Amino acid sequence: MEQSQNTSTQLVQPKDFARTVESIVHVYQGNHDVLPDLLADAGRMLLKVRQKMTPVQLVLSVAAVAIGAIVLVSYSGNQFSDAEEVK
Repeated sequence: MEQSQNTSTQLVQPKDFARTVESIVHVYQGNHDVLPDLLADAGRMLLKVRQKMTPVQLVLSVAAVAIGAIVLVSYSGNQFSDAEEVK
């Protein structure tokens, strides 16, 4: 009984997905203050599934989250358009 309860806490719950998707929507709408929450939620989900992943899959998943966050911020608006470009 204890083992089944332990594995159920390690699985990704629907509320984890809902929280992550909600953070994605907020960042996409231009609320960049939620970006740390988005990265934390995605990281929490990765920690829950890391035992079933190979090291290569884990590295690629972390890279995908980071690239996704960068792309999401770049598409969600030009909040930093007045900053100087580095050439």
